[in-house]
Amino acid sequence: MVLEDLDPSHVWKIFETVLTATPRSSKKEEKIRTAIKKWVAVQQKNGMPLTLTEDAIGNLCIKKSGTIGKEKISPVILQAHMDMVCETDRLGGFDFDTKPIPVRIQDNKEWVDADGTTLGADNGIGIALILGLLVDKEIAHGPLEVLLTVDEETGLTGAFQLNVDSHQLKGKHLINVDSEEIGAITMGSSGGGDTIFERQLQWIKAKRDEKKEFFQFHISGLRGGHSGGDIHLNRGNAHKIIARVLKELMKTVKINLCEWNGGSKHNAISRESTITFATDSEDTKTIEEFFQIQKDTLKTYYDTISYRDNEAIEPNFKMEWQKTQSRSFISYSNTNEIISTANIIHQGVIEFSPSMKNLTQTSNNFAIVRTSDSKLEFVISTRSSIDAELISFRSALEDIGKWGGWKVIQLPSYPGWIPDPTGKFLQFIKKQYEELLGKEVKLKAVHGGLETGVIGAIIPGIQMVSIGPDIQNAHTPMEKLKIEDVGVLYRLLKKILENFK
Repeated sequence: MVLEDLDPSHVWKIFETVLTATPRSSKKEEKIRTAIKKWVAVQQKNGMPLTLTEDAIGNLCIKKSGTIGKEKISPVILQAHMDMVCETDRLGGFDFDTKPIPVRIQDNKEWVDADGTTLGADNGIGIALILGLLVDKEIAHGPLEVLLTVDEETGLTGAFQLNVDSHQLKGKHLINVDSEEIGAITMGSSGGGDTIFERQLQWIKAKRDEKKEFFQFHISGLRGGHSGGDIHLNRGNAHKIIARVLKELMKTVKINLCEWNGGSKHNAISRESTITFATDSEDTKTIEEFFQIQKDTLKTYYDTISYRDNEAIEPNFKMEWQKTQSRSFISYSNTNEIISTANIIHQGVIEFSPSMKNLTQTSNNFAIVRTSDSKLEFVISTRSSIDAELISFRSALEDIGKWGGWKVIQLPSYPGWIPDPTGKFLQFIKKQYEELLGKEVKLKAVHGGLETGVIGAIIPGIQMVSIGPDIQNAHTPMEKLKIEDVGVLYRLLKKILENFK
């Protein structure tokens, strides 16, 4: 083990041997469900009174009765999600289906991360903390209902299809362990929904007497990040950079799109994007000179030092191009419509909250571009803490798509979680937290989507909070988890359960 000397040891052991040992991309949670069920079976064999149920979508519920004298207290629901975002920046890629996460402790001994991949602390450490509580014999607690959901990252599917009756959930107080900041309690989150632009492609082959050159244009090295929590940081979006550059190029040169691919997750800011296009041979020199000018311009901008972290906005920005082999392409007019649409799609913050300082209220992320044999798709993810604003912007997206000649598919949206700073459960958690830390704890809402909004709609009257240790750069290969905070969170959860009445 790599993490065996960290504290609390049994929590880190669960994190390493169960969670990082089992990468779990969204919609591929079979292996992690199996691993957790095996873990529960071992604890049952060792005398721990646990019961486990699984609903039709794959959510797991582990229950444990209250300790002596606390059997009749209202149950507390402890909730986390099983899936993770699987991203790598290794040159040869990484096989998340068969290999464990290459977990490591950084040289500074302050953080745990992974070697060239996402760590999966979002939300693996939440699960490890919760499972650790179940087997801790030193805690006096009321009944516990542990809810572990599937497919949070790509649509909150597990939360949407949660079967309360199947699990016989009785708790009306829920602690979601999926936040990423120590010393803060999340009390609200955004809703959101995805929009897909789809276009059928009509392929053309170059005629024998046509002199065509083919270029591959590639953007890479961007930081990426979470399309909720990082959307306000001015980070580059690879698709938008390609659209910007090519739209300007098309003012003087005609090009024909062959293929465009980039991005893989609806909730991640795109780090890489590659487009291939055809052009007349006589325009080759013009294109190469134009690309060099654009590269220099963009590099100058992305080298700007951000006041937020005193680093360049995109220190590793790369813009590359090369000639490539000939292939089929689409017409100039269709190419122009595609590039123009991409250029129009908004990327980033649309509006900040008028009531909560520095909180992004509404945003849009141009997440994925993909080309198949017969069609091209854009996947666009919109978030807002105000349902009416979400509806309004998605309606505008629909208009953009239809005017651009696209088939527009709008997937169902999920609700936000409306903050209630006066809630009794929230105030109880705040008191426990502040007593533990010896200082004031902040209450906040986040721009990311949390399952609490969906669960709150399914279980009327439920009171909820979300807490977690410091996790930075979630959804990217730079993801890291602060070691000290895991111990703090574990002590907090123990304190909450012991004092909850």
